[in-house]
Amino acid sequence: MPIWQRIRLLLCVVPVLALSGCIESQADPMIELSGPTMGTYYSVKIARPPAGLTVAQLELELGFVLNAVIAEISTYDPNSELSRLNANSSTDWIPISAQLLNVIADGQRIAALTDGVYDVTIGPLVNLWGFGPEHRAERLPTAADIQATRERVGYRKLELRSAPPAVRKARGDLYIDLSSLGEGYGADRIVAWLEAHGVTDYMVAIAGAIRAQGHNAKGQPWGIAIEQPLPEQRSVHRVVPLSGHALATSGDYRNFFEQNGKRYSHEIDPYTGAPVDRKLGSVTVIGDVGMTVDGLATALMVLGEERGPALAAAQGIAAYFIVREGTTVRGIASPAFQAYLDAVGDAAGD
Repeated sequence: MPIWQRIRLLLCVVPVLALSGCIESQADPMIELSGPTMGTYYSVKIARPPAGLTVAQLELELGFVLNAVIAEISTYDPNSELSRLNANSSTDWIPISAQLLNVIADGQRIAALTDGVYDVTIGPLVNLWGFGPEHRAERLPTAADIQATRERVGYRKLELRSAPPAVRKARGDLYIDLSSLGEGYGADRIVAWLEAHGVTDYMVAIAGAIRAQGHNAKGQPWGIAIEQPLPEQRSVHRVVPLSGHALATSGDYRNFFEQNGKRYSHEIDPYTGAPVDRKLGSVTVIGDVGMTVDGLATALMVLGEERGPALAAAQGIAAYFIVREGTTVRGIASPAFQAYLDAVGDAAGD
């Protein structure tokens, strides 16, 4: 399964949700556009679009934006900037674009925050377990396989320079995987284009990474429904109003494989070199930047149902954890997430 198909949680987007208690008889004009990208899908909804903006223009321009993102950070495109960086075995400074540096730097910040539980150099382990570009082996990795691969992993083995933009690897075979930031980064890039062209009311989704601003065609906040983290069903766990923020969800129940009666998730712990085995089904994070919340959701998912909420509380991260308890689930809101809900609830009632 392609790295871009690592859809950590396919959010159900509810674009018209009456959160304010005021239902209008007429909806304002709306442009809606969706299509494939990065091995998954994107969706853009624009309420009250600027005069002259058409679906055809939007499709063309957003195609350019998304193709540019793929050309920067895809590990599936051998000609992408990231693929060329990974193929470069030099341990000297390697010049890269400011855009790629920005994405890697965000990943390095999250890695430092989690003491390496989140790690952008985890690519070799992702590939070893069959969740990357390489074909999954018929057998499970051995302890020796895992140990040898872990030698190539470690965010401290990667050094960044901002002026001029460059990276330096401590090992020439270091392999960077930015898929846990990619969907959020793509959403951020779409939002930048929309706002530069006068769009003020929008909802942008790339799989589980979402950005929203303003109101929908009914004049109400955009409502995002978080799915129950149960592989046998698709149902809504709760709905979160979103405007002026980014939201991303990471989950373990859509991308996995089973062997010898055991399920192996694509969420891999760099310390063990193996997929995590947790009761935690999904994590949703709300913040200002899509790329950042995308990475944080993955990091908290790997940390699990005990260390994840503790880190979120200590760092003021607005995160919502859904823990599986048999056939039922239990939600845990961090203090910052609960404060966000209280604030938007108050705003919706005004």
